[in-house]
Amino acid sequence: MKRAVPRSRPRGDAVLPPGGGIELAIGMLARRPLSEGEVALRLARKGVAEGEIPAILLRLRELGLLEDAALCRRLACSYQEDRRYGPARIAWKLASRRFARDLVEEALREVASPGAVAEAAAFALRKKFREGIPPGREGAAKAYRFLAGRGFPPDVCRAAGGRRRPEFSQGD
Repeated sequence: MKRAVPRSRPRGDAVLPPGGGIELAIGMLARRPLSEGEVALRLARKGVAEGEIPAILLRLRELGLLEDAALCRRLACSYQEDRRYGPARIAWKLASRRFARDLVEEALREVASPGAVAEAAAFALRKKFREGIPPGREGAAKAYRFLAGRGFPPDVCRAAGGRRRPEFSQGD
């Protein structure tokens, strides 16, 4: 029978010592960059009083450990350039990281220029269909579904699929 190991982290109903919330937050940020929203949510789950969380976030901003605007822009660039996501998927991923709506919109304006989105779509198709898009309507539908699933707008999906197969751009 396994012996229960005591938890080193406080539970939701545990009482933290004074200053324990800032130490928890710094520990979280030491593992990976987080948004203010993520830090606030995690602190609340760890049992930090809701009244203390804004002060902790302010202190972390003063220390330069929380910079949502820079992190949001960096993640948006990474999602487009490394993972080849479209604007809708990038917006969803950033919102799921609990960034403010205005930061997400600003990051998308910087990253999602029409040329950059078309380039990302073409690259994603080349990577997915190394042998080329399968011929016929089924192949075009596969390419469209693939790009739509990655968050590209419909016009980019049609154009990227048509660019790779000339017979589709002629009205087929």
